Amino acid sequence: MNIAFIFAHPDDESFSTGGTIARYSALGNDVYSLCLTSNGVRRKEYIEATKILNVKKAIILNYKEIENNEVEIKNQIIEFILTYRPEIIVTHMDDDYHVEHRLTSSMVKEAIEWAAHETQYSNSFVVSKLYFTETTVLLSNPHVIVDISDFVEVKEKAMKCYSSQLDKGGNNFYIEFHKYRTKMRGTQAQVEFAEAFLEVPLKKTSPFYKTKHSLL
Repeated sequence: MNIAFIFAHPDDESFSTGGTIARYSALGNDVYSLCLTSNGVRRKEYIEATKILNVKKAIILNYKEIENNEVEIKNQIIEFILTYRPEIIVTHMDDDYHVEHRLTSSMVKEAIEWAAHETQYSNSFVVSKLYFTETTVLLSNPHVIVDISDFVEVKEKAMKCYSSQLDKGGNNFYIEFHKYRTKMRGTQAQVEFAEAFLEVPLKKTSPFYKTKHSLL
């Protein structure tokens, strides 16, 4: 199965879903990562972190910010979906505190819809499932909690690649926050460590589809 993780910034993939990425890669899935913004230092950190997580293909775009670049970025997300054809996509929640996280969430949903238009793209592709995940903003009622107990050390190793970010919010804030967040989610799932996700309904009845999709 192809699974894609699409986030606004370098470090979002590791801090939010590093354990899940490592777990599903270890299970034999092809895991892809798309980061929408970058700079020189964080690009290097991202490449190192995604290698640790065993991402099959990690792509990072050259935009310094998302605002005022939404059209171009959305088109690149569409191209990413059509190229790597992920059955599952994971991205930011749409009510995250960070404006670029919210913009990413919106663009991903729109890109999923456009990528499925058979009249627009000869290689159109229908994504099966979309999930939102947590940053430092928590999901109030997650639908899925993934056991990452065997991969929490890999997640922390990937997080530590982001030395430029780790002291934001206070000394060792992100390491400590995400350790206790994954511990809390593990307690909910009766495992040691876990990451949480919200499944988002997708439109599959657009008039642009030549073929309508059933419930089965």
